[in-house]
Amino acid sequence: MANSDSLHPTSHRQRKYLGHKIVVAVLLYTLIVASLVTAVQIYRAYQSALGNLEQRFTEIENSYLPSLAAGLWSVDMPRIDTLLDGIAKIPDVGRLRLRGELNDAWERQHPEHQQILLERDFKIIYREGEDAYEIGVLHVELMAKDIHARMWETAQSIAITTSVSLLMSALFVLFIFRRWIGRHLEKTASYVQQLELNNLEQELFLDRPNSEEHDELDLVVYAINSMRSRIYDDMRKRDILDTELALYREQLEQLVAERTADLQLKTKLLERKSEELVLQNRELDAYAHTVAHDLKQPVTNLMGASNLLNADNLELSAEKNRMLLMSIQQSSIKMHTIIDSLLLLARVRKDENLILEKISLEHTAREACQRMSALAIEKGAQIRFSGHWPRVVANEQWTEEVWVNYLSNAIKYGGVRPQIEIGVTDLANGFVKCWVKDSGAGLSLEQQEQLFKTFVQFGHSSADGHGLGLSIVQRIVYKLGGEVGYDAALPSGSVFWFTLRSA
Repeated sequence: MANSDSLHPTSHRQRKYLGHKIVVAVLLYTLIVASLVTAVQIYRAYQSALGNLEQRFTEIENSYLPSLAAGLWSVDMPRIDTLLDGIAKIPDVGRLRLRGELNDAWERQHPEHQQILLERDFKIIYREGEDAYEIGVLHVELMAKDIHARMWETAQSIAITTSVSLLMSALFVLFIFRRWIGRHLEKTASYVQQLELNNLEQELFLDRPNSEEHDELDLVVYAINSMRSRIYDDMRKRDILDTELALYREQLEQLVAERTADLQLKTKLLERKSEELVLQNRELDAYAHTVAHDLKQPVTNLMGASNLLNADNLELSAEKNRMLLMSIQQSSIKMHTIIDSLLLLARVRKDENLILEKISLEHTAREACQRMSALAIEKGAQIRFSGHWPRVVANEQWTEEVWVNYLSNAIKYGGVRPQIEIGVTDLANGFVKCWVKDSGAGLSLEQQEQLFKTFVQFGHSSADGHGLGLSIVQRIVYKLGGEVGYDAALPSGSVFWFTLRSA
């Protein structure tokens, strides 16, 4: 505490020396704080600028990558160029390099791009349903020129503003010190007036030299700070209790939410498993029915014919023996066909890691026609190819099986001497529509609703089949990413179709 003699007019020299010390101390403090504040603000501004640059990557990823993936997938060059030009116009973007899956490349570069500040590679992924295909990589470089210029301007502005502000504050503090008795009282009164329950952390300090003797100002400051400290401790304890209570409540709510979400997820999984089991049980029942019903007739024929051939007391003519052997052969062929269809159906259901490749549709169709040539000759059917035949993304063996099923139905049920036309139509969504048109009587609305279901047959004309063909077709095409369907032809006949992704 300053001695009262120091306030006497005769001590003018001492008061002048104190003022000089205050001026020097405040100016040094101002210089140091200004430097520190400027450095901190420049660093924060730089970090903020880097954060904003990261937003450039986020903007490119969210706004441009999906459209760019669609453009690369459909090989839409104008669209790709437009998107790249749009990305190049984003502030701070210096260079772009786009590389497609066929090693085709595009590049954009800013005229002033020299130094790389940030760079990132984005994988361009095209999604089709649950499938995802990586079709290219986009490399983006952000240039440092603009951010360095902005940082220099920010540094100058912050340094000037901080220095001026702190210098003015220092002069104001000096003015308070020169009037230290009156200003101390004003500060104490102002502190007491502004004291609130939510503002108890700041103690009351008077900028006075320390002394062993305390005057009235020190006693007032001590009393005020003691009262503030007791109130502050009580308020802090209450805040701690409130915080702990809120934390326990949040933890309880979070625990309840997690348990509820876990139960809901398990319930959905159980429901899904239950649905899958119901579906599998239905298919197993149908499978058992097919094995018991469709295989019963050829097995009975085999048993009857073999018993006749093995009979000792029965003499058969050569013609009768030939007919019995032919019956055995036909029954064996039918059993083999049914078993092959069931095995193909099971394999289509289980094969999850199917490899797709670019194939020729025309080649698979002609292979299918070759396999059906004997049946076509027997029925007097004529098969005509129509239109353009592009390449598609599919599995060659499975695609051939689809053609075989459609052609088999068209030959069997396409009327007397069936006239069959097969072809391909380009669709606007990147797919092609493959179709088989026959000259038969067509299907009723009720029959159309039952199409593509497992083990469904229509009428007596289906006696040679076993209801698996269209079900296999549907499973194969779904695995290949396409769809199946039926249209009535005009003026008569049927059109069975399926879609595949164009190459």
